[in-house]
Amino acid sequence: MSKSAYIRLGGGIDLVTPPEQLPPGAAIYAVNYECPVTGGYRRIDGYTQLGPSVPGEGPLLGVVTFNDRELAVRKDVGAETATLYRLNAAGDTWEVVGTAGALHNGRHEFVEGNVYATEGGRALYGVGGGKPFELKASDDTFTELADAMAGAKYIALHANALALGYSPGSLQLSTIGDPANWDAATGSATEIGTGQTLTGILPGTGGVLHIMCRDSIKTLYGTSSADWQLKTTVPNSGARPYSAQSLMQPYFIAERGIASLQATQQYGDFRPMQPGAKVEPLFSEQGYATRVVATAISKKKAQYRIWFDDGTGVYMSPAGITTVRFPDQVAVAHTGELSNGEEQLLIGDDAGFVYRLGNGATSFSGADIEAFLTLAYSDLDAPNVRKRFRRVFWDLRSGTNANVSIKPDLDYGGTESASARREFLEFLVGGGLWDVAQWGEFSWSVPSLGQEPMDVTGTGVSINFAIYSVGSDPSHELLGYDLHFDVRRRRRG
Repeated sequence: MSKSAYIRLGGGIDLVTPPEQLPPGAAIYAVNYECPVTGGYRRIDGYTQLGPSVPGEGPLLGVVTFNDRELAVRKDVGAETATLYRLNAAGDTWEVVGTAGALHNGRHEFVEGNVYATEGGRALYGVGGGKPFELKASDDTFTELADAMAGAKYIALHANALALGYSPGSLQLSTIGDPANWDAATGSATEIGTGQTLTGILPGTGGVLHIMCRDSIKTLYGTSSADWQLKTTVPNSGARPYSAQSLMQPYFIAERGIASLQATQQYGDFRPMQPGAKVEPLFSEQGYATRVVATAISKKKAQYRIWFDDGTGVYMSPAGITTVRFPDQVAVAHTGELSNGEEQLLIGDDAGFVYRLGNGATSFSGADIEAFLTLAYSDLDAPNVRKRFRRVFWDLRSGTNANVSIKPDLDYGGTESASARREFLEFLVGGGLWDVAQWGEFSWSVPSLGQEPMDVTGTGVSINFAIYSVGSDPSHELLGYDLHFDVRRRRRG
């Protein structure tokens, strides 16, 4: 009896569920694919190099977007100082901001905002183990906040004050509306002890400030020194340094992997969640929980992104989790916004280069993007019945001549079934809807969705597919497949 079944793709990697219980659209293995919130799997975008190498030596110590320009921090050659640079308008030179050698030689974090009462008060604040600094947007004035205590590693704006986090366990807030005033006797500056090693600070829902510690998460309530109140939100699990990001709710890396804080029905309370449970072995068994070097978010794609010290990383969206592998080692990352509202994600590598992620980039700064995707096995709801697989039709979407190879496998990799051959799908998909699609972003006389046939030869109780692509083409999407098969006999013992 001939039958067909349609498998919708999506869900990302699942390293916890037994293979025979995985949803057929999930993934066993995924490198350089992502899970769009609309479903399916999409090969990730690449990144583009911005300007030449930043002057100095060693890895980049910080990157940030401010006033529609890219800034970076790097250690000075032969010195224990660092300098803040800005890429010029032509994009071919890094220019010194402020004074060369004015910064501490440490990892830098940044925050942008306005704590003043005037419209022209917007500024960029940064710190990297030395004194914090302020860079005014209105007149490009660079000022060291000399009255603040040196040594802070983390920075945030909270309750109209500048907040600094110090690793030994000190949280300090400037006078409200005056980030240069750190004297409690003349202003409202405050110091609060956390009692644990501090690993990050992050504003949260409801006007609170989350303080990430090594073995706990604490939350600061209140609006001034008159009513500050520090509560323990998570008593027995902490966050890794530089892993805290806010994407509607705080995300961070804990001992067991990706965790978050979700606001409860009761105002001001939070409860811990583990959205990364499906990839927990990646962090707990393979040790990646202690190898986080940088994190960022993409609001446009609703993604929390993590990079590790071996060139790999993880992309997580509400639709699932996948892994990435870059040829360049990420050292720092930052998510910013241009004046037109466009999102800009920057990464800096260990060789001193700055890259912009996405933005239509089709390669890794000139290097081909190699992507792998192994889908979960499907027994088509009949695990004890053998099937004769004959043909599969793939739903794909792309804007270029993509070349994707697909290889089927039967019976969970067993050796009783013959190995199927690899097929190559070459397709041009990029059509758009009249009066809806943007000019220049679609092709004439081509469909908006490709349905590509592929022959499948083999008999077994289950089937899956391994997908591979390499090139510098615009990203393609795999949405699902329609599998045609004949029902054979029941499996015998």
